[in-house]
Amino acid sequence: MNFDDFISYLCSSVFNSVEKKDVKILQMKSGAEINFSALQNYRSLTEWEAMHEGKEVASIISEERIRTLFQPIIEAKTGEIYGYEALSRGILRDGRIMNPGRLFSSAKAMDLMFNLDRVCREASIRAASKQGIRKKLFINFIPTAIYEPSLCLRSTAKVLEEVNFDPAQVVFEVVETEKVEDFAHLNRILDYYKEKGFSTALDDLGSGYADKSALLMLKPDYMKIDMEIIRNIHLDEAKQKKLDEFITAGKEMNLTILAEGIETIEEYNYLKGKEIDLMQGYLFGKPEEVPMQMLSFR
Repeated sequence: MNFDDFISYLCSSVFNSVEKKDVKILQMKSGAEINFSALQNYRSLTEWEAMHEGKEVASIISEERIRTLFQPIIEAKTGEIYGYEALSRGILRDGRIMNPGRLFSSAKAMDLMFNLDRVCREASIRAASKQGIRKKLFINFIPTAIYEPSLCLRSTAKVLEEVNFDPAQVVFEVVETEKVEDFAHLNRILDYYKEKGFSTALDDLGSGYADKSALLMLKPDYMKIDMEIIRNIHLDEAKQKKLDEFITAGKEMNLTILAEGIETIEEYNYLKGKEIDLMQGYLFGKPEEVPMQMLSFR
């Protein structure tokens, strides 16, 4: 959408007030004179830009302009690739990637999280099939976007069948646990996944909201220890103690433990001495459209 189209789009909507400084900014951006009285029913430039962004997000979802990147997950003992995390990126009309944080926050503000979550989930499966991935595929899902598992995940099952992708390869990662108020509902979702042959993971352990109590309530197959714990862990005794607590809890529940966000050799060397099963981070490989087949790190 060019600037003139943007202004026309704004003028077709209903707002309450406008600030004169915003009109001046618009004038500077466009190099054209803008009639202030014609815009007197509109709010601020921030809202106009948010509205424009919202239209972009809606079109990304409706046109399924999602690009999937794959980040390798390695086995701690062997250094071999165990699987990949699928990371979704929204593509703007001009081909640029929309900031992931803004994509999801805008979708949430527009009450489109269910739609975005579904489109990303299905795009991840299609991309993994196209790339010939036959290892574990970790896919994020937002539990608050799923109201009835059997209905909401029906299209996901259909895509899996269409591309002949084995559900046993798929690990669904629970994200945004801090938004969950009804853990009984989340447990129903996870139980449904398990009944259909999927595995489940609890993401972001140690990030400030996902903790041992969540592990006990949700009983996932995998636990992912957040990069907030991993960052410079070789220098921080408090983080080391926290890590040991998570490892103990995970082993007691017979979970597969994954440390994510590993970026330095020092972090890696420290973690090698711990009972960690899987590792992930830029040290091993960045997210790429074509999944890495061999590690550059040894």
